[in-house]
Amino acid sequence: MQKEKIALIALVIVIIAALSVFWIAVSTDYLDNLFKEEKIIAYSDYADANYIGHYASNGTIFAASYENPANKSNPTPLNIFVTLNASATPGGNFNAYSNLISDEYVKGFIENLVGMKQGETKTTAIIPARDAYGVTPTVGDVLNLSVLANRDYRIKIIAIEKNVSMPALYKPYFGNGTTDLYTFREEFHYISEVIDTYYDPNLTPQWVNATVVTKTNETLLWTYTTPNPDKLTNLTWVDSSSDSNPDTAYTTIYPANASSIDPSSINNSTFVVTHTPKINDTIQFYNYTYQSGAQFIVRNITKDNITGYFNSSTSENQTTQIVRVFPGKTVIMRNQTQNITPSYPKEWVVYVLSMLRTSDHRAIYSLSALADKDVYFEITVVKIYKAS
Repeated sequence: MQKEKIALIALVIVIIAALSVFWIAVSTDYLDNLFKEEKIIAYSDYADANYIGHYASNGTIFAASYENPANKSNPTPLNIFVTLNASATPGGNFNAYSNLISDEYVKGFIENLVGMKQGETKTTAIIPARDAYGVTPTVGDVLNLSVLANRDYRIKIIAIEKNVSMPALYKPYFGNGTTDLYTFREEFHYISEVIDTYYDPNLTPQWVNATVVTKTNETLLWTYTTPNPDKLTNLTWVDSSSDSNPDTAYTTIYPANASSIDPSSINNSTFVVTHTPKINDTIQFYNYTYQSGAQFIVRNITKDNITGYFNSSTSENQTTQIVRVFPGKTVIMRNQTQNITPSYPKEWVVYVLSMLRTSDHRAIYSLSALADKDVYFEITVVKIYKAS
């Protein structure tokens, strides 16, 4: 009986030992994973992910990270910095990872990544156009550009003209073809608003808190200027023209602290700014002839005019001397009007909306070819790198 017990115990020990060897052999990975923290994407993490984008209306594929989306072959995963903060930048060794909040990648894509596990594949719910590639703006829509202007800057679309000639002012940038012309009304103006030079370089005079809005209507605003008695001297004067003709539109920057206002010149309707640069001072002049700007050296000064010289080499042995005469005095009308319904070509609007969507993930308007499309994605998370 004693021998039988010993044999039975020995048999149990052998079985347990065999099972232990088997368990160790087949379960090493399981045990490793059991005690390893599962990686789940959170904001500020980094992820490598593959995707296939479909139109919600018919399931058609419009974009993919695979060379052949049908069999998901030859993938090139996106390297994603997972954030909805457009101004955030990747840190550490993740400089190559992209902040995808722009009109090229959608807010809804990022939101669906969050919570996914490494190795997981999922098909998202339908992402509406406003959270995808945007909504095409139409007449009556208001574009809030405040994030770009660093102040209240809302403009409402009041007209869209199709297939018109490119405005002369924009031909140097967008060519001589046709475009769609968008006309906006600046919605942010109000009575007693202070017009500062920093925000509106086309409105003279050029100093802070001197010019206020006295009246507005649908197309214009009226302003009145009262020179600050403590800022009549040592002015750095800027003259600007918003002329739509590129040959005559200009900005002139007189030398620093070389302009002043004679108090005796101030009356109810005008005042006079006198410019007193010195010989060899520099006057900066910008227009479409000098798209990068030109510097004119002061060579002659009279009571009414300042003559500047700009030397431009046209060949190895020839130099063309350009002469420009600047006024020695600028008469400022205290009452002025300003157009608040500027027009811009579609190309300009495309650029601004792209900048806006890059800067503010809440922006919904876009002129992308994918605008107004509801979409969904198949997403596979290849690798997750935790932010901490």
